[in-house]
Amino acid sequence: MKEDKRESQPDTKTSADPETERLGPLEKGSEEMKEFDDVHVRRVVAGNPNTPEQVLSRLSGDHVSTIRRHVAENPRTPSDVLKKLASDADLDVRLAVAENSNTPKETLSLLAGDSDVDVRYGVAENPHMPEDILINLTKDDNPYVRCRALKTLQMLSPDAQFRLNILWQSAFEEEQRRA
Repeated sequence: MKEDKRESQPDTKTSADPETERLGPLEKGSEEMKEFDDVHVRRVVAGNPNTPEQVLSRLSGDHVSTIRRHVAENPRTPSDVLKKLASDADLDVRLAVAENSNTPKETLSLLAGDSDVDVRYGVAENPHMPEDILINLTKDDNPYVRCRALKTLQMLSPDAQFRLNILWQSAFEEEQRRA
């Protein structure tokens, strides 16, 4: 039986010392920064919840949209970075901002008016969405966004009468639009 050389070689990429694995400050031209030339490494770092905020901030300006999307999905991404990413040209980046539980209310409000229906749907299904924004989304032009906003409101609001009022109001306004 032939021995696989890969299995017998020690893994030189990992360290048993967690302090060695810790991501330190990244200086331009440093050895650590050279590793960021690899898109895969940047993607993993951008998606890691232990990545320092300063690194996430820097990665938010990456030219590769997948990297920016992973930054937008990261629960540790600072709110000012999420605000910047909310106006990204890439739909998936904006959608990730809409679905991030740490996105500030002002940014969610901006995304609730996004031209793309998928982004508005992402805002409507965010369980951390403020109630007033969800109520506005029950009046969206797209029926899927309206329905999702209603379902999220139902999930968040224990008051059955409140939910019924929203449903009736939404249905009435829809009829008015059609007339």
